[in-house]
Amino acid sequence: MEITNPAVTEGVDLFVNIVVILIAFATAISIIDIRRQSPKKENDQ
Repeated sequence: MEITNPAVTEGVDLFVNIVVILIAFATAISIIDIRRQSPKKENDQ
């Protein structure tokens, strides 16, 4: 028994993959930004 249409499922899979990639990219940029700012704060103290 299929609950979803296979064509719709492919679209949803693509959408979810794009969202996951964008979230991972944003997280990576945030981590890089935090690491760049951390030494500056330590040197100021």
